[in-house]
Amino acid sequence: MHRSQVSPVAAIALSAAFCVATTAFPAELIQLTSENFDQIVPAGKETDAIYGDWVLRNADVTAVIANPVVGRKANMTVRGVGGMLIDFTTRHHGSDQLSCFYPAGGRYLFEDPQTLRGRIDDGPEQMLDSGSTLHGGSLSVIVTGISIADDKTEARVTYTVSDEQPWLSYRVELMNRADGPVTLRREDALRCDGNLFQTGALENGGFFAEDRYFGQCYGFLVDEHSLRNEAGRSMPLVAGEPESIASGETLAWDGSVFCSQGLPGIRSLMLAATEVREVHPVSLLLKCPQGGMAHAQVAYQRGQEELGLIQTDANGFARTHLPSGLYTARISAIGHEPREHQFEVSDRPRSDTLSFESPSRVRGRISDAAGSAIAAKIQFQGLEGTADPDFGPDSAIYAIKNVVYCARGSFEQPLDAGHYRVIISHGPEYDADIQEIEVLPGQLVQLSSSLPRTVDTTGWVSTEFHSHSSPSGDNVSHQTGRVLNLLAEQLEFAPCTEHNRIDTYADDLELLGATHAMATCSGMELTGGPLPINHQNAFPLQMHVHEQDGGGPQTDADPVKQIERLALWDNSSSKVVQSNHPDIASILGDRDLDGQPDEGFRGMLGWMDVIEVHPPEKIFDFPAADVAAKDKRSNPIFHWLQLLNLGYRIPGVVNTDAHYNFHGSGWLRNYLRSSTDNPAEISLAEMIHSSEHGHSVMTTGPFLEFELKVVSPAGETQRFGVGEDVDLRGASASMWIRVQCPNWFDVNRVQIFANGRPLESANFTRKTHPSLFKNDYVRFELETALPALNEDTHFIAAAIGEGLKLGPVMGPDAGERPPVAVTNPIFVDIDGSGFQPNGDNLGVPFMVDTGSSEN
Repeated sequence: MHRSQVSPVAAIALSAAFCVATTAFPAELIQLTSENFDQIVPAGKETDAIYGDWVLRNADVTAVIANPVVGRKANMTVRGVGGMLIDFTTRHHGSDQLSCFYPAGGRYLFEDPQTLRGRIDDGPEQMLDSGSTLHGGSLSVIVTGISIADDKTEARVTYTVSDEQPWLSYRVELMNRADGPVTLRREDALRCDGNLFQTGALENGGFFAEDRYFGQCYGFLVDEHSLRNEAGRSMPLVAGEPESIASGETLAWDGSVFCSQGLPGIRSLMLAATEVREVHPVSLLLKCPQGGMAHAQVAYQRGQEELGLIQTDANGFARTHLPSGLYTARISAIGHEPREHQFEVSDRPRSDTLSFESPSRVRGRISDAAGSAIAAKIQFQGLEGTADPDFGPDSAIYAIKNVVYCARGSFEQPLDAGHYRVIISHGPEYDADIQEIEVLPGQLVQLSSSLPRTVDTTGWVSTEFHSHSSPSGDNVSHQTGRVLNLLAEQLEFAPCTEHNRIDTYADDLELLGATHAMATCSGMELTGGPLPINHQNAFPLQMHVHEQDGGGPQTDADPVKQIERLALWDNSSSKVVQSNHPDIASILGDRDLDGQPDEGFRGMLGWMDVIEVHPPEKIFDFPAADVAAKDKRSNPIFHWLQLLNLGYRIPGVVNTDAHYNFHGSGWLRNYLRSSTDNPAEISLAEMIHSSEHGHSVMTTGPFLEFELKVVSPAGETQRFGVGEDVDLRGASASMWIRVQCPNWFDVNRVQIFANGRPLESANFTRKTHPSLFKNDYVRFELETALPALNEDTHFIAAAIGEGLKLGPVMGPDAGERPPVAVTNPIFVDIDGSGFQPNGDNLGVPFMVDTGSSEN
């Protein structure tokens, strides 16, 4: 008997244990369509199913096999998934965390839907047409692929579920169609991404991958072989040694894939599959007067044998399978004393409920000065020997490390007894509140905080144009946690910009009850190579729900072609196209990165609406020519100034590019001019217009305003803001600058730049001009004459806290950065002939070939 095949006795035991469920839910094979998708697709942070994929399920597990078509990928980094297992979870605890399981090790392409077959029990194979549905005691789906190595071998993979087993079986057959022998080996591959996953070999020769926090553990068995894993992002699972397979012969192996809420269940299900052992469903509910106890840790032990740990789900349940015997569950939960629970599993399912006293906890209400509830970020820092709490990983939603986010002004969080400093904030327009609390065992601490909005940003809204979560494929952060982070930091407009798929935040905002607090639209980051040049964001884009890549465009190896494709997508619809973290010098004139000027990728510049130039503080740090030549990427904002002097009027933006939810968003933002200050009324067309025309200010927190007041010869006064053109013929003008800060950071220098160079006459510091700087919310305000000009000049204002930090409100990393803000330019035309750039290279030679008209 193959290890992966369930024995008759074990099948009887399992079917008895699950008899109620299997009667109601026989095995099914269903293709996902727009009509059935929401009812059938499994739940989970890493679910990647789309229309056309195939679902194999029974009463216990749901598996998604990606449709074997050309170009099928789960996300940006998990590619070639046609015919592969991309989603897998239990039906009672839907928490898919699988990126992909590749039978045959990702060495074959399964891209021909004409080879797709289905089978009921031991009956004949039948072709699966679009929309097919099969029902039966045992169901199989079969895919056939061709070798990527072009070694004339083929692969055939059969996936099977049955009413009698709560796991997925598979069989791999590698067929040698070559004229001579081919060396092959039994090798599958696994993608379970993120640093939460713990992996390892099991004593029975199996292998496991476990994400405790999100409550999913996977197990793998192959034949009589012991699995070993080898290095690689797609983790090879190897069984046995390479074998020489003669022409016309086949190398085959059988395996099983298991899923459970934790490792104890994986161990037990493997026992059921490989030995004559009965295993039984066991559930444990932990509750207290406040409800189910989420993310409590339950360590299972039988005698002296440690079986593994399960974290309870959002409702307080820990579910597993166990063979008959005596067990101890050791329970620990934040705010509670540790506890042990001893129980016996006999010959039937067991369900226990344990009641706990109320935990020590904090209940908070956060409001603005008018008493209206607002989203907030609440940090807990241990004092007097109390450790900082660790509520959850940086990929979580509400409680992350020592931070709690709330969307609508209220929260309740278990907290171990001790002394804490509590930092409550809602972005840089609001004062932060710092309190100290003592939490006693079992005590409820009421926390109330009113955060006044002390920075007046009337006519502007705060925006973030670049952030990510798990659908991007290069991180595992929960997307709802990303949106909650944005809300807590009071971002008022944020498009969704996941890698290589059009996606949306609209469902997350609706879930959080916060559609009034942040405007959004669907968009994407089109992420190609070469890095870092060929990354561009675009929004809005039309999202095609549950289709490959959300209906988005594909990447191109030529950055010029890629950005053009993105700009023209959706029939050349109005959108913002943003160049992300660009190597401006290479784009301008060093295509091959050899340090010698060439044509670069200058064709990209004509398609850019905005360009990322962070970190903004680098505007105060001009590089020497020899340094800039060696390190072209360290100061993007300097090279942006050079672009402006060459006549490329591409507005600058700064964004966090956040990938994780622990203080990920908020420490970089753009203020865009807006006719409304109400996020629910923000006009998308106006956001596009303000972005494209540079009506924007870049900041880590300070709110900086900059205008030119122009008095015509007739005595008429006009005010011009950032991004605008000023015809100065015969007129006089003055510059007005104002900087506002809340109570948790400061600025001590304001500088005006003319054509990219700092004006000595407009360098104001708290040391040299103390009367201009205040300790009130308006830290600096000045109107001063525009200096005499002999050429057209673009003016930029910048403010910084030199030697200062954003501080603990922004967390341990971003908090080390300085408060700084930089405006986009105001363009002054001195003679009415239209603005003419001066071509100043700012002391560093342009990376432009000598034959270029821009040189």
